Amino acid sequence: MTNTNSPAKRVMQIAAGTALIAGAASFFAGLATSPPQGDDSKATYLHSLAADPFTTQLSALLLHYGNLLMGVGLLAVPLLVRGRRGGVLTVLGALLGALGLIEMSGALMSDWFHMELGRNLPIEQAVVVSDKVLAHPALQLAFSPGPLVSLALLLTFVGLSRAGVVGWWTVPAIVAGYAGLLFMPYDTPVLPAVGTLPMLATLAFAGTRVLGRARVAEPAEPYTVSLAS
Repeated sequence: MTNTNSPAKRVMQIAAGTALIAGAASFFAGLATSPPQGDDSKATYLHSLAADPFTTQLSALLLHYGNLLMGVGLLAVPLLVRGRRGGVLTVLGALLGALGLIEMSGALMSDWFHMELGRNLPIEQAVVVSDKVLAHPALQLAFSPGPLVSLALLLTFVGLSRAGVVGWWTVPAIVAGYAGLLFMPYDTPVLPAVGTLPMLATLAFAGTRVLGRARVAEPAEPYTVSLAS
C-alpha cells in the first residue's frame, strides 16, 4: 500500500547519487585546470582567461557541470533522513544549497565574456566593462550566492549528522574545503582544487549513501492471494 519501493524513486535516487559524485569530480577537475592567476586583481584575472582560451573554456565547462550536478543531486539528500531528528535542517540546507549551486553554474558563462573582453579590448577598458556589468544588483542576486552555499551545506550536514546518517566529521570537512577554495593561491590552480577536497569528498560521500539507500530499497514482490482451498 506504500510507494517506498517505487522503481521511479529508485531511479531518481540513483541519478541523484551519481550526480553528486560526478559533480564533485567535475568541480575538482575544473579548479585544477583553471588558468593560473598571479594575483587577485581584475586585470590579472582577465589576462589569464584571455591568454589560454582552450584551458579557460575547459575549466569553465567542468565547473559549470560540477556545480549543476551537485545542486541537482543535493535535492535527494533529505531522503536519507528517516525520522524527525535533523530533518528540518537537512531539508532547508539542501534546498538552499541546490539553489545556490545551480545559480553558480550559470555564473560560469561570464568566463566566456571575460575571455573575449581580455582578447579584444585594452585591459583597462576590459576591467571597466567587467566592473560595470558585475555591479548590477540584479546580477549579483541571480548569480552570486557567495557564502550562502557554504552555509547551506553546513546546515545540510549538521542535519544529517543529527539524524545519524553521517558522522560529525562531515561538518568540519565542509568548513575546511570552503576555506581551501577561498584562501589557496590561484597561481597554482591545483592547490585550491586540493584544498577543496574535504568538502567535495563529503558531498561525494553523501552521494554514495544515496546510492546505497537506492540499492537497499529493492522492488517488493507482488502480493497474491490464493483462492484454492
